[in-house]
Amino acid sequence: MYASEHSALEPATGRTGLKRLGVVVLPAGLITISLFTIMHQLIVVDDFTPPEPTVYDVNPYIEAETTPPPRRPDPRPTKLKPIDPPPRPARLVKDIRKVDLPVSGYEGIAPADYGATEFAPILPERVSAITVRTLQPVTQPVPVYPTRAIERGLEGDCDVYLTVSIRGEPLNVQAECTDRVFETAAKKAVQKVKFVPQIRDGLPVTVTGVVYPLEFRMEQ
Repeated sequence: MYASEHSALEPATGRTGLKRLGVVVLPAGLITISLFTIMHQLIVVDDFTPPEPTVYDVNPYIEAETTPPPRRPDPRPTKLKPIDPPPRPARLVKDIRKVDLPVSGYEGIAPADYGATEFAPILPERVSAITVRTLQPVTQPVPVYPTRAIERGLEGDCDVYLTVSIRGEPLNVQAECTDRVFETAAKKAVQKVKFVPQIRDGLPVTVTGVVYPLEFRMEQ
């Protein structure tokens, strides 16, 4: 009895195994076929036409010419032209002469007599070792030769009239020249001269009518 039951179960078990195998193999086959189909579609290459190349217009680049920097001037100093020396001053004249001025004819009147007055106790007695001395220049005039006279080639003589004070200072200086171009230079030169005042009776006095001659000569 046991043997008959075992034999009856074998066909049923075989059918169950086939069903299971069919359930597994069929989906696997479908998947495999699908993969092959997809790979084939991917591998197949249709006709491919490459696109036309794009042509661009490119302007040629030309490098600009570079100019060299300007040359700097030579910093070395230039040689100066020699300068002509200034003209020599006018030759000096040392002789001084006095002009006799006209004497006034007015004599005046005698002063009134107010009686004798003694001044000895008030004023001290003046004592001087020099009682008489003539007028003398301490410095010589140095006139400047006028430029206009040099340009014209002029020479001239001047008489400069002046008054010398008790301090030896020239006053009221006036000049008379052979050409007026020398007058200003002659006056300025004598105005700078210092004199030793004239002494009379031991006292310095103002001297009027003094003439100082000057010569303007161009040295060759």
